[in-house]
Amino acid sequence: MRLRRALTAGALLAVVSGLVGAAGFDIDRPMDEAAARAMLNRLGYGATPGSLVLAREQTPRQYLKRAVVGDTRLPPSVAERIAGLPMAEPLDKIWERLGPGGGARKSANDEEAKKEIRQEENRFASATVQARLLTMANSDNPGHEALLSFWLNHFSIFAPKNLDKLLAADYIRSLDSALRQDSFEALLRAAFYHPAMQVYLDNARSTATTSLAAMRAAKRGKQLGINENLARELLELHTLGVDAGYTQKDVQELARIITGAGIYAPDMRDAMLARAGASRQGLFLFDPRRHDFTEKFFLGQSFPAGQGIAEVDRALHLLAVHPSTAQKIALELARRFLDDEPPAQVVAAMAAGFRHSGGKISATLTPLLESPAFAASLSAPTKFKEPVDYVLSVARAACGDTPINNGRILAATVLDMGEAPLMHTTPDGYPGREADWLSPAAMAKRVRLAMAVAGERLPLAQDDSDRLAGLAALNGDARHFLRGEPCPIDMAVLDKAVGPVAPQAGSPRLAAAERAAILLASPEFMRR
Repeated sequence: MRLRRALTAGALLAVVSGLVGAAGFDIDRPMDEAAARAMLNRLGYGATPGSLVLAREQTPRQYLKRAVVGDTRLPPSVAERIAGLPMAEPLDKIWERLGPGGGARKSANDEEAKKEIRQEENRFASATVQARLLTMANSDNPGHEALLSFWLNHFSIFAPKNLDKLLAADYIRSLDSALRQDSFEALLRAAFYHPAMQVYLDNARSTATTSLAAMRAAKRGKQLGINENLARELLELHTLGVDAGYTQKDVQELARIITGAGIYAPDMRDAMLARAGASRQGLFLFDPRRHDFTEKFFLGQSFPAGQGIAEVDRALHLLAVHPSTAQKIALELARRFLDDEPPAQVVAAMAAGFRHSGGKISATLTPLLESPAFAASLSAPTKFKEPVDYVLSVARAACGDTPINNGRILAATVLDMGEAPLMHTTPDGYPGREADWLSPAAMAKRVRLAMAVAGERLPLAQDDSDRLAGLAALNGDARHFLRGEPCPIDMAVLDKAVGPVAPQAGSPRLAAAERAAILLASPEFMRR
C-alpha cells in the first residue's frame, strides 16, 4: 500500500540534471559515468555495470562508430540458448523442407500433417522474436542493437505473414550485415532483395501483363498482373516520403520496373531458370519471364527497354541518393534519437551529412551528436521510452551483468505492451512519439512490471518452464508463475543503472523491494 501511494502520489517528479552541459559535450573526449549512462539509455537499452565501464573507455564518436560497424558479443549462455531455437537452423535446410514445394509440404497429404506444418511455422516466428529480444537485452554493443532495431522498424515486415515466418530471422541477419557497411543504400538493397520483403509486400508474384508468364497463364484461363504494394512503400516509407512530390504514375512505373522480383522455390527447375536468364541472390529470384521489358519513365528519367534486373538496381540507387531520401532519413533518425520534434537546424545538418557522404549512417548521425540540442537532451531527457525500450531497460537494470536468458517472458511482455519486434501488421512500422504510447493503461502495465521485477517474481535470468503464462505473473497470480530464476535485486547495481532520481526514491525507510519498484517506475526512468 505504501508503495502504491508513493507511485500514485507522484513522489518522484524531479528531472535528472547535470549530466553534461550543452557547451561542454565533446564527442572526441571519453565519457564520464553520467554521460556514458545517458548514451546507453539513448543509443542502447540502458546501463549495466559492465556496459558503463566499456562506454567510459570510449568517446561518443567511438561509441557511434562501434554502434554502426562493430561486432556484437553475447554471454555464452545466451548464445547457446539462441542457437537452440528453431530459427537457428540453416535457412537453406528450412527452405528445402518447408518452402513452397518443399519436401514436408509435398508429403503433407492430410489436414493433420498440414496443421503440424503450421505449428512449426509459428514456432519459427515466435523463436525469431525471442532471439531478437535476447540479443537486444544482452549484447555488449547495445548501440548497434538500437540502430538495427531502428532499421528493422523502418524496413518493417510482419513476421507471422505466410512464408515470412520462416524468413524473418534471416531478414534480421541480412539487415544486420548491411548496417555494418555503414550505408543506407546497402540497407535499402538488403531489404528489397530479401525474399521476406517480397513476400510481405506481395511482390513475389507481381507479373507484367506483357510478359511471357502472363501470356502463358492467359492461355490456361488465368490472369496475372502487377501489384503496386512494394513500389508504393519503397517511395512512401523506405525512401522519399509521402510529401516528396512523386506521382501515382511514378508508383506505377516503379511497380513495372520491379516486376520479376520474387522468391526461389525448392520445386523450381534450376535448368529451366538458367535457360530463361533468371538470377538468384540466396532465396531471392529475379525471373525475367515475369518482367516488363518495355520502356519506363520514373522520377523524370527514362529507363530504356530491355534492361531487366539492371533497371531494378538503377531505380534503387536513384531512390537511395535522392535529396528527399536524405531529408526523410535524417528526420526519422532525429525523432528516434533526439526528440519527437527535433530542431530543424539539426535535421538539416544531418541531411547534409547524408548527402555529402553518399548515405553513410555514421555521417548522418555525427551532426546529431555534435549538436548542443543533443548534449542538452542528455542532461534532461525528454524522449519517452517506447514499450520495448522500457522492458529491456528494466531487465538490464535489475539483472545488471547477469545474463537475461528468458526470451519467452520478454516476448510475452512486449507483446502485451504492443511493441514486439517484427510484429507490426502494417508496413509503416511502430510509431515512436510519446503520444503513441503514453496512456493510463500503458502506465499501469509498466508499474506492474516494475513491481514484479523488484519483487523478484519474474524469472528473467532463466526460464525452466514449457508453459507461456508469464503475463499472469505480472498480475500477481502465483498459480501461473513461470518456473525459473529471477534476477536478485542488488540496490547498488540498480542505483548505478538508473542514475540520479528524486530524493524520495532513495529513502532508507523504504524496504529494498519498494525502493527498487519506485526507481523502475519513476518518471526519470520512463525517459531516455
